[in-house]
Amino acid sequence: MKYVEKGTKFAQQSGDINVTFYNLELALNELAALLRGEVRELYANIRGRLARIEHLANHLGWGYGDYGRDQVAMLEDELAEP
Repeated sequence: MKYVEKGTKFAQQSGDINVTFYNLELALNELAALLRGEVRELYANIRGRLARIEHLANHLGWGYGDYGRDQVAMLEDELAEP
């Protein structure tokens, strides 16, 4: 979670970075898989942090903004309490 938060914030502030930096997608994917599985109960605790990542990533290019939005929206649909 911390890696995705810091990496997203750094990318948003710094602009263009080389493609290897965007292992953020892999980290976000791994986090989403964990939240869907063995640490599902943690979603409520980090929901706001994920929303912040979505907000920061929104204006980033390279597909990361779209990917971040999609992942956060899917997690919200699947894990948010009604």
